[in-house]
This record gives sequence, structure tokens and C-alpha cells, in this order.
Amino acid sequence: MTPEFEALKNDPDLQAEPGPGGTLIFQDGSQYCVVGPGFISMEESDCYAFGATREEAVANYSARSERPAKFRAT
Repeated sequence: MTPEFEALKNDPDLQAEPGPGGTLIFQDGSQYCVVGPGFISMEESDCYAFGATREEAVANYSARSERPAKFRAT
């Protein structure tokens, strides 16, 4: 778990809830966001995903996490 993830997890202003696999789920604007314990930032991490619903965000995160690293967007 990164310090950045820990900061999100403990942020009293962020209405986040625990997600599968130790992730956090929260609303970001009109979308939901899922971040994983390895999250540093959107520029430095690939363990996050967005979706129009919580379920879609979790599915997108799962799909992104399962791809081999060489196929992930950088």
C-alpha cells in the first residue's frame, strides 16, 4: 500500500468505500473511480479505472489489472 493510497483511504473529505481486492471506490465528478493499493498518481500508476457506475468501474479495473504489462497503456 503506497502512502498516496493510504492518504486517499484516510481522507475525511473523500467519501470512499472499500472495494474488491483492497481497492477504494469513490465518485469523481459524474463517474466512479476505483484505485488499487499500488496507486501513486494517474501519471505514475495503472491501478485505477473509471466507469459510469460502480459496477462498470470495478469491471474496468479488473480488466485493466488482468492485462499483461506490455499491453497496458503507459
